[in-house]
Amino acid sequence: MSEPADARPVSRRVFFALWPDDATRSAISRATRQAVQISGGRPIAKDRLHLTVAFLGDLTEQGLALARSVPPIPVGEFEITLDGIGVWPESKILWLAPLAPPPALGELEATLWDGLAECGFVPEERVYRPHVTLARRARPVEQTVEPVRWAVRDLVLVESFPDGRNVHYEVLERWPL
Repeated sequence: MSEPADARPVSRRVFFALWPDDATRSAISRATRQAVQISGGRPIAKDRLHLTVAFLGDLTEQGLALARSVPPIPVGEFEITLDGIGVWPESKILWLAPLAPPPALGELEATLWDGLAECGFVPEERVYRPHVTLARRARPVEQTVEPVRWAVRDLVLVESFPDGRNVHYEVLERWPL
């Protein structure tokens, strides 16, 4: 016998991310506009641009509470220079990334996962490739990009919701670095 629908735990799709301010989002959009057009991909809306630090997937309210208990991560504010652009052939994602990720970003990602692992979360096995997704279903581009400097001041917990063919994001919580 199955449980009534209202008795099942509600699942929430969440991740930790770096969330650019409006000026940084605008700089990313300006610097990558041509590459996005050339790629022929489906562009990501400017207000959805972010850099994922730890993807947790679908969580119950209990799992969400555990995730919220891990930050803050005391790495301090740092700067990322987004200066590399490309397309991953397997996923057809057009991305913008730091060619030389700052050590503080690696420290943030590792420390966050250490805390999450203590709560029972299992990190992905693939190597962390920090990036901002610009478009999906993109063709390869041979393009350079004007570097975008991003002053990172906080870490956010984000929930994603299906929104037709797209996804809507809502920042649930924010922690200063």
